[in-house]
Amino acid sequence: MFSWSYVLEYFPEIIVKFPVTLRLVLIPFVVSMTLGFAIALVRLKKIRVVDGLLKLYVSYVRCTPVITQMFIVYFGLPVLLQKFGIDAYEWPAEVFVYIAYSINISAFLSETIRSSILAVPAGQMEAGYSVGMSGMQTMRDIIIPQAFKIALPMLGNMFIGLFQATALAYMVNVIDMVGKARNLATMGGHLLEGYICCAVVFAIISLGLEIVFRFINRRLAFGHSMGGRRKARA
Repeated sequence: MFSWSYVLEYFPEIIVKFPVTLRLVLIPFVVSMTLGFAIALVRLKKIRVVDGLLKLYVSYVRCTPVITQMFIVYFGLPVLLQKFGIDAYEWPAEVFVYIAYSINISAFLSETIRSSILAVPAGQMEAGYSVGMSGMQTMRDIIIPQAFKIALPMLGNMFIGLFQATALAYMVNVIDMVGKARNLATMGGHLLEGYICCAVVFAIISLGLEIVFRFINRRLAFGHSMGGRRKARA
């Protein structure tokens, strides 16, 4: 039978596992940003064979559930690495979740970054060349900052989505907040109370992240609009 006393009892034990959940978000997101940016830049070069392979990779990842990818990495990667003399069976389960989420999010981020770069007017690149900047300098100092502003709303949504997706990590024996709730339910026989605790934490953090990203978007949009006004007055 449901009991609020168990909610209060479980909450401190579940919130202690929040750092595990936080690692499951931050590490894959940083890796995904790097990998996604690299994929986007390579695809913009339009090298036929490489672009075709990357397009296949992105399509596969975007068309399959993240839980399927996590199981493939968790059960399949040790088998593959064993053929090269690497024993991955003793690796912590978190490592496989990092890899699976990095693979998943990088595919989505690469499309977001690529489309954001393409959304920057072509004249910006020509303007960089006209003042003697190299292609790399123009991309770094002119194109990427503008593309980042365009991509930021989607990046925020992906970060929040990844935070919520960490709830699946318990399925490969990662003891995060949801994993702890499941363990408590197994020991005490009260399943609902633990998941209510997790739902409260996820809701509060997700709402907080939405507020933060909305504030950043408004600040960037305000700066952009003020710049446009100054240019118009000039």
